[in-house]
Amino acid sequence: MLRTFAHTGIAGLLAVALISSTFPLPQAHADELSELNAQVTASAQAYDNAVAHQQELADEIDTLDARIAELDATLPQQQKNCDASMVTLYKYSHETGNMVSLLLSAENLTDALALIDQYEWVIQYNTGVIEKTNSMKHELEDSRATLEESKAEADQAAQDAATALSNAQAARQKAQKEAAARQKAQEEAAAKAAEEAAAKAEQTGTEEDKQAAEEEQEAATTSAQTTNASNVSWSDDKTAFVNKWAPRINSYLAGSPMAGTGEAYAIAAWNNGVDPRWAPAISTVESSKGAACFASHNAWGYGGSGFSSWTEGINTIVAALGSSMYGGYLTRDAASTYCPPNSTFWYNRCAEEMAKI
Repeated sequence: MLRTFAHTGIAGLLAVALISSTFPLPQAHADELSELNAQVTASAQAYDNAVAHQQELADEIDTLDARIAELDATLPQQQKNCDASMVTLYKYSHETGNMVSLLLSAENLTDALALIDQYEWVIQYNTGVIEKTNSMKHELEDSRATLEESKAEADQAAQDAATALSNAQAARQKAQKEAAARQKAQEEAAAKAAEEAAAKAEQTGTEEDKQAAEEEQEAATTSAQTTNASNVSWSDDKTAFVNKWAPRINSYLAGSPMAGTGEAYAIAAWNNGVDPRWAPAISTVESSKGAACFASHNAWGYGGSGFSSWTEGINTIVAALGSSMYGGYLTRDAASTYCPPNSTFWYNRCAEEMAKI
């Protein structure tokens, strides 16, 4: 993350002015931001839990629907079999005398035992048919009752998911508004510093100083437009958000070692309330999209060690960007924290890359 500023003279003074315009947040402000970050994370987890529960219930309802349909299809024939078995048992119960006569007429013990076995089999079989029919009827009644309960619970789960989504959106929008306010104040300070430096360059600077000051003015304007927190919409649910940003990030990372990680970036961004463009942009500034990592799967120059996979690294860096230390959006104070030696250069480079996503 160490950078060497390319310009000297007036441009160097401009860099100092821009860097000095960043400062630690007041404690009360930092506490409020920390609370916002906690709300974002908690609301994301609540939403995921509610959606997962809703899906579990949907699967249960599908299973019950299938079993009820199966019972409805087979029960009529089973009832006919039951009716026939009841008739058979009735006849057998009134033909005890005939059975005794048959046993007495048996020529030997083996024939008598065979007749008894046959009689018992008929009794057991027909009793089994009746019991199965009754069991199917009870199962059908129980399944329908469970289905109604599951549908009611699913409706509540859907409401819970909607509430969790609403809370998640509110938390993100509140954090977004806070970030936009910080960005506006910092960009105004940067613009003023750039304007003052440009004016001084016009009076006393060299052509190189004038050109550098103009470039910084242009960079400040471009950065302000690109990094605006309002460029990210939190009005969608998680699925729609991921479907929107994953392809854009994949397109940006195409051909790089991190190709195909757009979904992981988008999910992590949603879960932590972070501008989904920021972490991919950092990977370009720090490692050319993962081509020159200082440690395994660490494309962001973050911390002092590597990760076991891109997904682990993405989850770690995006969670960090969503913390109160960085606030979820690219701001000049966030850049000053992430890359203190050269925060203005780092900020402008990130902004340039974010504009490509």
